[in-house]
Parts: sequence; structure tokens; C-alpha cells
Amino acid sequence: MGGLLSNAISGLQASQNALRTAGHNISNANTAGYSRQQVENATRPEQSIGNAGYIGSGVTTTSIERVVDQFVNNQLRLDTSAYNQLAAYNLNIGKVDSLFADGSTGLSNSLQEFFSAVQNAADEPSSTPARQLFLDRAESLGKRFNQLYGRLETLQKDVNSELQTVTQQITTLAESIADLNRQISQTGGSSNPPNDLLDKRDEALRSLSELVNVQAVEAGGGQVNVYIGSGQSLVVGTNVGRFAVDRSGNIQLQNGAQSTDITGQISGGKLGGIISFRDDVLYPSMNDLGRVAIALSDEFNRLQSQGLDLDSEYGANLFADINSREISLNRVVHGDNAPPQDRVVSMTIDDVSQLTTSDYTFKIGDTGGNYSITRKSDNEIVSQGLLPGSFPAEISFDGATFHLEAGSFQGGDTFTLQPTKNGARDIHTLLSRPEDLALASPIRTGSSLGNTGSGQISAGNILQVSDSSGNPLPMFANQGELNPPLVIKFTSPTTYDVLDNTDPNNPVPLDPPMSNLEFTPNLTNQVFGTDPGQTLVVGDGAATGLGGRTAEVYSASMDNGYPAERYTFSWQDPVTGTTNTQQVTTDVGASAQQTAARMSAIAGVEVNAHTTALISGNTLNNSVQISINDTPILEQDGAVLASGVPDPSADPVGFFEYMAEQINANSEFTAKGIHASIRMANGTDPQLLLSDASGADINIQITGGPANEINVADEIGATGQPLTAGTTDAIAVGGRMDITMADGVTLSDSTPSNSRLLGDTEAPDFAQSNYMGFQVSIKGQPQAGDIFTIGFNTEASNDNRNGLKFAELDTQGTIGDDSLSFAQAYGRLVEDVGTKSNLSRANTEAGKSLLEQTQSLRDSISGVNLDEEAANLIKFEQAYSANARVISVARELFDTLINAI
Repeated sequence: MGGLLSNAISGLQASQNALRTAGHNISNANTAGYSRQQVENATRPEQSIGNAGYIGSGVTTTSIERVVDQFVNNQLRLDTSAYNQLAAYNLNIGKVDSLFADGSTGLSNSLQEFFSAVQNAADEPSSTPARQLFLDRAESLGKRFNQLYGRLETLQKDVNSELQTVTQQITTLAESIADLNRQISQTGGSSNPPNDLLDKRDEALRSLSELVNVQAVEAGGGQVNVYIGSGQSLVVGTNVGRFAVDRSGNIQLQNGAQSTDITGQISGGKLGGIISFRDDVLYPSMNDLGRVAIALSDEFNRLQSQGLDLDSEYGANLFADINSREISLNRVVHGDNAPPQDRVVSMTIDDVSQLTTSDYTFKIGDTGGNYSITRKSDNEIVSQGLLPGSFPAEISFDGATFHLEAGSFQGGDTFTLQPTKNGARDIHTLLSRPEDLALASPIRTGSSLGNTGSGQISAGNILQVSDSSGNPLPMFANQGELNPPLVIKFTSPTTYDVLDNTDPNNPVPLDPPMSNLEFTPNLTNQVFGTDPGQTLVVGDGAATGLGGRTAEVYSASMDNGYPAERYTFSWQDPVTGTTNTQQVTTDVGASAQQTAARMSAIAGVEVNAHTTALISGNTLNNSVQISINDTPILEQDGAVLASGVPDPSADPVGFFEYMAEQINANSEFTAKGIHASIRMANGTDPQLLLSDASGADINIQITGGPANEINVADEIGATGQPLTAGTTDAIAVGGRMDITMADGVTLSDSTPSNSRLLGDTEAPDFAQSNYMGFQVSIKGQPQAGDIFTIGFNTEASNDNRNGLKFAELDTQGTIGDDSLSFAQAYGRLVEDVGTKSNLSRANTEAGKSLLEQTQSLRDSISGVNLDEEAANLIKFEQAYSANARVISVARELFDTLINAI
């Protein structure tokens, strides 16, 4: 009877546990994170009843378990993290997309209106209303840039504030998980799992996954450890790491005294979405917009400086200087560097076409000896090396220069470099007077009315009027004039000189000279160089030309007498920074043409070799013959001049004109670039000027009666050498080399240092700049004696040449290696943000669908089904009643037994 009662009581207890569990499930059906629980029962150990075997002793409740699938829970956390990242990213990028794409808030309409006003002003350069509209639209455009920056800056502040909030929430949840770890371990851990605490911890982990992607790892005692990023510990047992956001917006995870920057390792959750939006959309958008503003400011300011306003003065800046002191300083964000805080650093823009849309990190190594500059967009090191021993110092990369001006730079110092981020904030107009718009060009070209050829000179194109430091180039140093005005004089149909035309009655060579420049007929020939850093070496050594040598009896092996010399050219490799050298060694007697060909084979070196000889008659008679390069040029009848040849003693002018005609009519001479013209010495004495544009030697020989003598000079030395028929009857005139070297290329050494062909290579003025700051071209077929002029534009009111350059900027490539116009660069920004926004919407919807599916799966496993629980109540109630009836039977039996006794 006792066994019957014991069985009934155990059944009653088991049923009661089941009823309580079902009631607990029903009560928490709507509790977030609650997992359905179920009672696990087992039979008690049976009892032996002798030969009859064993009889059962009832039931016992072994455990009350949560109905969970840990794999599904992990997947739910992953999908929750993924969706919340996409949702946070999508919410924010939608704001930027609508800002840029909307015509009322974006930049496209303002750009169109601005360039429409620019074109109107270029069409009517003397119109004050058109000029005023230009200025009004420029001011409106600047304000639109400012407004866009302001909206993005507000969004940036919101994002930074949200980062602070989210990181605080993460810390709070991490503390909650650590506290639950403590409570669970105190209840006995995994041996007797506290289901409700486990549910709370799982829900805390799920809530944490809404904020950031985490990995939960089971530990001893029923605890879990939580890791973030690439294994950084957030919760270990009851110890908690804490988040902080530094001044640069980087996420720091602090564990005790150790702090680790985990910004680049964070993914998933709201935090991951915010960081992804900030780093992949917001910052690049601010930089991209700023780059457009900087490029527009720089290009219009550059053209302003190259033009003339209505007061015939060079234009002042239209927009704020992109390299002003304040703007340059604000491009650098100081890190949390060790004291003293005395470091002065700045950043200037050198070439807007080379600018990227990335920020950079400048870091000094821990030992303080070296540095590196890393481009954040692709994590590529763009510059590295040793720090200089003293300051100031400069480091150039990607179209910008970082200036370390002064201060106590130390190992571990970091700076964030932002060349373009604030460009849209800083742009604003400076001009208020429409007369100050520089729509005219400062130079004007012209052609002499006496020109006989068909040559035409272009109107001229200004390249720059000041150097990189803002100082005027020599040609533009004097207000209201060119310094000096120039004249281009053709010495033959294929050669010309550029002369100083300060005195139009007596043009003189420039310093350094530009002489015997080659011209290709019927093609467009550029007159000047376009490299601001190029230099010119004029070969005027003691041995050039005639070099003081005397004439000799003609021989087939005669040469110019030039010595053998060695020249060393140096240049710096732009990638490696190493200095490269290349040597050229001349041969004895080599012509200037041959040596020039060797030098011109060096990259960045271009040599113009040319030879000139000046022949004048000392005493000449009817028996003379003169040969040029072994070709006789005088027609003879027997031993005397033919009847059609002017008598040199009676008609020297006609005789020399005849020689020039003979030379210029010779097709072999013309093919080799040899040309002749007449000069008059002292106004009466004729001279024959021979020029060879190739730089080959000019061999001159005189034969005939012994009374014939000429004088040969080389236009370098003034005296020349007499040639006498029958005695000293020949001489070879050598050429001269003018060496143009590109920026960075130098003729660093020669052997001997005082070169007999080039001059003293150690002289401070050995290589001089010949950069004019403008370019003109000549085409057609000029003739010897034709003249073209370049002077200051004194009639600027109706000149629109610079205004047309302003208008061309509408479609001209100025950004991204000159591949994008302003509108194209902004359009690409809008397109990029729009594409990302559309993709984000689609991804967010897909992420939401996946999360709902996983949530439904989790609910189907762990969620409370009220219908099922109601059925369980009935079942467990019936079991309870049945067990109670067994107890009642046992009592009746006991009563019967007692009564029987």
C-alpha cells in the first residue's frame, strides 16, 4: 500500500511540475527572447519483489529544459547583425542620395547657370550687365557648395553622435552579459541550467548583434565569452571591455590599460552600418565634392591671373585662394600626440588634376627616424622615408605637399591629412566689381605688312604669368608691358630668330638667345617651350664656330677641329627618388649635328644644332670661284666668271645677291637646310650669311687668281678668318648646340669643366630658364626677312580670348588626370551614390526577408504555441487528477485495512 501511495505522490509531483511549466510558458508567450520549456521525466528505480520480479516505484522529474537549437540562435544573431547593418547604411545613404540628386539642393543646376553666365560674358566682354551676372552666378555657385557641405557636415555630426550612443549601448549590453554570466555560474552552471537566465543572456546577445557582429563562445561554468572584430575580447567571464570613440572618429576597445583601434575590424550591426556609410559614402562624398570646388576655384583663379581686366591690369582671384594659410593649416588633423603640442604642419595643393578623393595618414615610426604616408582609400603607402634632421621639410604626393614646418616631432606621432574634404566649405567669391573680371589676354601678336611669305602667327596662348610661389615671370614683371616685347624674324624659309624688340629699329638677341630655330613649312610650329622648369644651355665655348683657328689648304679630310669631350646628364627618378646619370662622349672633329643626335637620345634632352658662316669680300676679281661643301656656286666660262655673273669688283652687292640666289636655288642645299641671305655691313658692304639648320659643318673654299680673298666669320666671333686663293683657301665652320633640358634634368658635369664647345659648365648662369609663360605658333610658308611681333595687349576692353578659356572649362577635363570636367566629376559622384543607394535598398529588403525567415524558424522551435500549451494543460490536469485518484484509492484501502483490524 505504501508503494501505491508513493507512486501516486511522485506522479502527482511530476504532473504538478508539468502544469507549472506549461503555465510558465503561457505566461511568457510574449516575452522577448523567451524559449519554450518542457519537463523531462524519468522512472524511479524499480523495487524487487522476490520471485515475482521487479515492480515500479513511480516517476521523477529529471530536468526542465529549454527547447532551443543553438545553431538557429547563432544564425539568428548573424542575420540580425547583417540586417541592422544594411538598414543603418540604407537609412543614411538615402539622405545623401536625395541631397545630391535633387535639382533644388544639388549642384548640377547651379553649374549650368554659372557656365551659361560665363559664356554670355565671353560673348560680350565689354558688357557690364553680362559681367555682373557672371559674378552673381559665381557667388551663387559658391554658396551652393557651402550649403551642400553644411548638410554633409550636419550628417557627419549626427553620425558621430550616433557612434557615441551605439558604443555606449554596446558597453551596457556587454556589462549585462557579464552580470548574467556571474548569476548563471552561481546557480550551478550547466549542471542545473537556469533557463530564464539563459534566455536573458541569449536575448542580450541578440540585442548586441543588432548593434555589432559578435562571436559567442561557450566557456566553463555555463558562461560565454564574447568576441568582436578579429578576436578582440568584449566579454570574458565577468570581465568587460569598454568602447570609446576618439577625436578622429575611430573606435577604441579598452581592456584594462590596453586600448586597441578596432575601427577597421568592425562589421555588422548598426555600428558596422554607420561606419561603412561614414567611410565608404560620407567621407568620400565630402572629399569628392571638395575636389570639384578646389579644382573650380584653382582653374578660374589661374585664368584670372593670366588675363587682363577692364583696367588693363592682371586679374585678381575670383575665388578664395586654395592654398591660403588658414586653409592649408586646416587640411591637417592632429592626432593624440604626446606633448608638447607645438607641431606646425600644413598641406598645399600643387596639381588639382592629380588629387584623389581619399584622406591620408602620416605616421612617424616609434623610433622617430622614419615616416610613412598611407592613402586610406586603398591602404597603399604613397610615400615613406627618413625624416629630415631639421625643419621645415616638404613631402609631395598625389598632387599635394605636406609641410612639416616646425615643432617637436616624435616617434609615434600621427596626423590625418585631408587635402579635399573642406574644399566645398572654403570656396567663396572675392570679386565684387564686374570690371575686375579678366576676360582679355595680355599679349597681342601681329605680322609685318612687308612680309612676302604666307606665314600666319596665332593669337597666342597664355600658360602662366607667375611661378609656383606667386612671383611674376620675367616676361610679365612690368605692369602694362611685356618684358621685353618680342619679334620673330625669319632668316630663311626654314629658320628664324626670336629677338628682343624693345627698340623696334634695332632688335637684339635675347639672353639666353633663341637663334636659328628650325621651322617646318606648311605645318603648325610651336615657337616656345611649355615646361616651366626647362633650362637652356647655349653652346658658346671657345672652340665653337671657327674657334680662333686659321684657314688651311683644302684637303678632303679637313674638319672643324672640335675636341673630344665628355658630358654627364643627371635626373631624378620620380618613382624611386634615385639620381640617374648618362654620359655622352664626343668624337674628335664630330659635327654639332652628330653630337646633338647623341644628346637628344637622352630622355628630357633636346638639342638644336645650327651652323652659321658670314662671308664678306676683301679683294675679288673676275677669276674667283667659291665652293660651299665642295659645290661651286659661281658660273664660270673657262677660268673667268660667266657673262651673267656680276663683276665682284664693280658690283659687289649684285655679286653677293647672285651668290645667295645660287645657293637658295640649289635643291641639294635646300634639302640639307642650307640657306643664304644678304646683310649690309656699315650700310654699304655686302655680306653673305650662310646658315645650316642641321648643325652640319659648312666647308668654304676659294679658288682662282691669287688676288682673290674673302673673310669668313661664324657670327659667334667677330673677327673671322681670311681665305686667300692658292694659299689658305679653305676652312670648316663648326656648328653650335643649344641644349634644352626638361624640368629636373641637368648637365651636371663635363670633362673638361670649362668645355671648349659649351662653355664653363660650373658657371652659375650656365643653364638658364627660357620659359616665356605663353605660346604662339606659326604656320604656312614664311620667307626670309618675314617678321612677326608679340607685344602687350593695350586694347583689352573688347578682347574675349581669356573669357573663352573660362567658358571652355565647362567641358574641359580638369579633374582625375584631366579626364573629367566639373559637371562630369559631380555627375559621377551623384551616379556613384545613387547606384550604391539603389543597391542598398535591394540588399536591405533581402536582409529583412532572411531575418524574418530565421526568426520564424526560431519561433517554430523555441516559441510558445498557446494551443499546444492549452492541450498540455488538459493532459497534465488529467494526469494530476488520475494520480490524485490513486492516492484516494490508497487511502480507501488503508481505511479498509484499519477497519478490518
